[in-house]
Amino acid sequence: MFKIIQRACFRYSAATAKAEAEIKSVPGHKPPTFEDTVQGKYAGVLFSIASQREALHLVLQDMKYFKELAEKSPVFAGFLVNSAYKRNQQRNVIQALTKEGFHEVTQNLLNTMIDSQRISYLTKTADKYIEYYRIFNKEENITIISAENLSEEQKSQVIQALKESSPNMQFSVQYKVDPSILGGLQMYSGNKFLDCSLLSRVNKLRSELQKLSI
Repeated sequence: MFKIIQRACFRYSAATAKAEAEIKSVPGHKPPTFEDTVQGKYAGVLFSIASQREALHLVLQDMKYFKELAEKSPVFAGFLVNSAYKRNQQRNVIQALTKEGFHEVTQNLLNTMIDSQRISYLTKTADKYIEYYRIFNKEENITIISAENLSEEQKSQVIQALKESSPNMQFSVQYKVDPSILGGLQMYSGNKFLDCSLLSRVNKLRSELQKLSI
């Protein structure tokens, strides 16, 4: 039954657990889209310079690092938005984050943000850069929601169904549990939502019964 449900629901796109392909540079050295926001402008310039230096994949790792650090560390997230820190203090904190250091392109971005008092936009800039990279990499985030934890076999079935639909796409798959959906699966992908949950079917049935009772 599970296999039937997941194949019916996910004739949409492929999902794999493989690591992102390394993209060092792109033709024209331009980001895939332009966003007229502070983070969009920073990410766009960062993407262009990284592409010219054939370092898109290396800068990506730096951006992922900052994104994950801000998500996991309230102290670091608070540091970024605290305007009380002086510029030299901000540089000292950033430099102390890693012994290996960041890529030169990343370091130039950090210095520019600190000098412009825009370091608070670092996390949003990282998000936007990662988004630009994934567009070129044909990768998209997928969230699978189930009423209970899926077994490894069930996860493999979901991935296989998605892979058969669009073998040229790569997706980063995250699994979540929500008992309120009762059964079946739900899927979020960007601004798309696919609902094959038991709850949605119950609600639909309830709606049809209410129409009959009128």
